[in-house]
Amino acid sequence: MSDINNIKIGIIGCGHLGQAIAESLINHEFRKENILISYKNNPSTYKKISQLGLTSCISENKKIFNEADVIFIAIKPQDIMSLKEMTFSKNLLIVSCAAGLTIEILKSIFKTNIFRIMLSGPDTIASEKGVAALYPYNKLICSILNKMNLRTFEISREIDMNIFTTGVCLPAALLYEKDKVGIKEAVDEIGLDCSIFLDLYDWAKKVVPSFNTETKKTQYISKMITKGGITEAIIDSLKSGEKFITALRKGMARGNDISQEIKQYLLNSK
Repeated sequence: MSDINNIKIGIIGCGHLGQAIAESLINHEFRKENILISYKNNPSTYKKISQLGLTSCISENKKIFNEADVIFIAIKPQDIMSLKEMTFSKNLLIVSCAAGLTIEILKSIFKTNIFRIMLSGPDTIASEKGVAALYPYNKLICSILNKMNLRTFEISREIDMNIFTTGVCLPAALLYEKDKVGIKEAVDEIGLDCSIFLDLYDWAKKVVPSFNTETKKTQYISKMITKGGITEAIIDSLKSGEKFITALRKGMARGNDISQEIKQYLLNSK
């Protein structure tokens, strides 16, 4: 589209990530009246949406699928089946932000071409220091991400999405790990498999916050952890005394496990 600022963008799921996406879009000159968001009617989520001045953007999922040009799906992977029966235009671009939902899984649900992005944490998006991976490449989606001031990486192999996801967990891991030599050796080793990881390491070093107390640092790391997620796998490995490379490998393995768990969950839900 010639005027990217006038396209209609839907966001399904307005938790921390969905809110960060919506706020960033508006802060980067996307028109608020063209932003459509949905959430699960959680009162605390509504309060945050209200604080961001986004209540006028709240819509039903059906309306979002019917009216949006691009939709970012930012719900829990296990909730994806709730969107299975949605109807939409063949021109709609659907973008999944969920770790573990492969293109294969997504196509089986939506029966159309679909895209995946992986974003760094909401705090980095808000501070305009975020990164994003896009697979497969799409010019319009990439333009939107760039307009949000996200540094965008084009992934050529879907398997590298798990490596990228481990990379965006690096800020928390770097805060915890003290062995600088072990960190560099681990990053170089993974970089041989996926050179993007070297760039993510440089990015992570720049966005790692500093804290004047161990308590504040521990609290920050805890906020970065999702139960059962990749960051948790990395930090748990480091806590047990394992090497940094082992922790990163366990993070990537957890990404693969999540994909298999979700695939089985969705098969059982049919």
